[in-house]
Amino acid sequence: MNAIDLFAGAGGLSVALRDAGYDIVLANEIMPRYAATHRWNFPDVPLIVKDINQVTKNDLDKVLEGRDVDLIVGGPPCQGFSIFGKRRFINTGDYNPHEDPRNFLVYQYIRIVEEVKPKFFFMENVKGFTNLDKGLFVEEVKRKFRNIGYKDIWCEIVCATDYGVPQERYRMFMIGNRLGIRFKKPNPTHFPIGSGLKPEYTTVGDVIMDLVGKERRVANHVPLEHKPIVAARYSYVKEGAKLNVDDLPPELAVATRSDSKRGTVANYSHVFKRLSRFKPSTTMVPGHNAFPIHPTLNRTLTPREAARIQTFPDTHVFLGTRQEQCIQVGNAVPPLMARPFLEKIKQYIETYDNNEQS
Repeated sequence: MNAIDLFAGAGGLSVALRDAGYDIVLANEIMPRYAATHRWNFPDVPLIVKDINQVTKNDLDKVLEGRDVDLIVGGPPCQGFSIFGKRRFINTGDYNPHEDPRNFLVYQYIRIVEEVKPKFFFMENVKGFTNLDKGLFVEEVKRKFRNIGYKDIWCEIVCATDYGVPQERYRMFMIGNRLGIRFKKPNPTHFPIGSGLKPEYTTVGDVIMDLVGKERRVANHVPLEHKPIVAARYSYVKEGAKLNVDDLPPELAVATRSDSKRGTVANYSHVFKRLSRFKPSTTMVPGHNAFPIHPTLNRTLTPREAARIQTFPDTHVFLGTRQEQCIQVGNAVPPLMARPFLEKIKQYIETYDNNEQS
């Protein structure tokens, strides 16, 4: 079963596609460093390293060589989206959101779907995508898909913990098809801790504690060398909690940043927060200073520990500087989160194909 991965990044959805049994026939990524990571981990996948705005139908045809595509996946970057005023959508006759460059990557995704005509598409994005302009933006996107033949569209906010990911990460999944199939999401595979249902949510301790003492012996498992004062501050952060600045001795409470306006250290939640071994993690966000503190060690997570929480296998190597590795890990869709949905799509297509042949 053939699939295309757009905005492939380091390959979170590609891992999910591979594990779900798809043949990835094409991938696209604009950033050369991230494309290098994808190529390293998927050397047999044809990769177009190019701005999707510049990817032509001829580019696609050269790679596909007439093969049918069953599924296109991808998550158009969301940084450029703006909150549109309701009046601009409804009352402004000369405003066309399709032509707004701030939205264009979403519409480029739709363009590729229209040109390739897969049986299904799978699009993921941030939770807030559904709330843009009180939901008008997502309805506009659905309308565009329906106009090109994808009449049946399912769209919900999905929590990663429900599917075995040790991380409270919420993403919007939108799945559409042109086969007349009413998609129903897969049942959760994991359940809240203490609910009495099994298996319970996977915890941070389940996936990273075996890496203690193996620093630099596993790919991307290189700790950040914190300044002694920073590591000392970390020692005052209780497991599963944020730093209480009032707990710090005076010598550790003094701000070390030259641009400090307070004179004392500020408790930024994404910096001074220690994970608990006994719960899922908070959301992994990109950036070398954004990963939380290890449950038992006085340092932030390594890229490998964050990748474990994102459910990447240790065989998946991230290239580039440490900061680039962290960004790639943080931006990725957890493979284990997407996999049940891709498997469900595969089942729908197989059933449809069998019925067509009978």
